[in-house]
Amino acid sequence: MEKFDYIICGAGASGLLLSNAFISDKFFNDKKILIIERENKNVNDKTFGFWNDKESVLDEMVFKEWEFAEYKDSSYYNIFLLNPYKYKMIKSNQFYSHIGNKILKASNFKYLNSNINEIDEKNNIVKTDSGEFSSSIIFSSIYNEVTFKKYPLLKQHFIGWTIETKSESFDDNKITFMDFSVDQKDEIRFMYVLPFSKNKALVEYTLFSKDIINDNEYEKEIKSYLKKNNITGYSVTDKENGMIPMTCYPFFENNTDTYFQIGTAGGWSKPSTGYTIKNSIKKIDIIVDSLKQNKPLSKIRFKNRFWYYDLLFLDVLIASKGKGSQVFSDLFKNNDPIKIFKFLDEKTSVIEELSLFLTVDIKTFIKSLLKRISNFSI
Repeated sequence: MEKFDYIICGAGASGLLLSNAFISDKFFNDKKILIIERENKNVNDKTFGFWNDKESVLDEMVFKEWEFAEYKDSSYYNIFLLNPYKYKMIKSNQFYSHIGNKILKASNFKYLNSNINEIDEKNNIVKTDSGEFSSSIIFSSIYNEVTFKKYPLLKQHFIGWTIETKSESFDDNKITFMDFSVDQKDEIRFMYVLPFSKNKALVEYTLFSKDIINDNEYEKEIKSYLKKNNITGYSVTDKENGMIPMTCYPFFENNTDTYFQIGTAGGWSKPSTGYTIKNSIKKIDIIVDSLKQNKPLSKIRFKNRFWYYDLLFLDVLIASKGKGSQVFSDLFKNNDPIKIFKFLDEKTSVIEELSLFLTVDIKTFIKSLLKRISNFSI
């Protein structure tokens, strides 16, 4: 049985970013690393969106960036400059190719295309169609079913169309961050638009809800939205879809010193927004630092005051019975949007956070807090 220092199960965003972190740090040059992925990652199956105010490893792969954004609901509309941030987008096929090429060139890495049949956490063995492999530490992005119990769960699910129009239909320096002017249908529904040029854009219909809807309904709403905005005569050049669990479930409590869950399987998606890729870099930095200092991985706890904010926020969205968009609208109507992005980035001070909370229906948040305290579930 071939033995490795680290085995990474899954070559999605988190697995590749962790691989890239190992490749970029000389400390890991003498570590023997195996990455296992069942699929050939060479298609554009998703889009990664994020904002930042300084360059990171992600900037090596950015396809497009924007300086302006807009927020809408049925009665409010705001266009704003994102400075000091820029909103950026990466196409997944470019992401897979860029880091995949680094892995192929790294002499201490082995990339294996194979099905993973079992991860034996007790004996640190990964069983695949191509054989069995042992490792000192296994990093896995394979989702394990859990019982959420006292932790709220919403699903962020979406279908997006990349469309090309015959005439100029978009401002290619401005994204639509959230457009809640669509029919909410007693849920939380919005449009998200990323223009690549004046006549090409990704138009995505997104829901925060407990249940997934039929594909036809997503596409019907996209068609309706385009018609309402006088966008006709277009062709659909690409489609994407996805589902991200929005939860504060403490996946990290299942980690040990030799088995560590990463990515969505590790709860790395920001619970209140679903944004994952930049969140992953922050968590990978903590993992790398722990490995270099020989600290136990089981002691890593991805839990800070923002985790508690997200927990209450999810409670409020679930209890809102289709009026959750009002929370977002209160924030954007009553605050500098840059402060909101800073807050979502978990870089605000407590004073800034308090000023944000006072601009929403604070009673609902206090009610949620008191309920959790009374149930000993916070």
